[in-house]
Amino acid sequence: MGWDIKRIPETALTVLVGIWLLFAAYGRHAYGYYTLLRIAVTVGSFYWAVLLYRRGSKGLPWAFVAVAILLNPVVPIRMHRADWQPIDFWLGLSLLGWSTYWFIRRTK
Repeated sequence: MGWDIKRIPETALTVLVGIWLLFAAYGRHAYGYYTLLRIAVTVGSFYWAVLLYRRGSKGLPWAFVAVAILLNPVVPIRMHRADWQPIDFWLGLSLLGWSTYWFIRRTK
């Protein structure tokens, strides 16, 4: 097909974080759970932003930077759990969609 075996680890980790976000959207978890989730999303978002920027993408890296800023654990944005649930849900779905796109797209 055009799949690149080197994409499997980064895609798998992104899928796991997406599932983790979906799980966070529909449950009540300890504070530490959300802190670890924020760290994972922030690190992953910066990873994707840098990778895409280096590959010449113009707008998409900024979307990942925005996600990293929104969920950063250093200067967290404080909201009620009910306010975070739709954000977690849509970010989780977005990461699953991104992972699928990234894995099946053809390499140049």
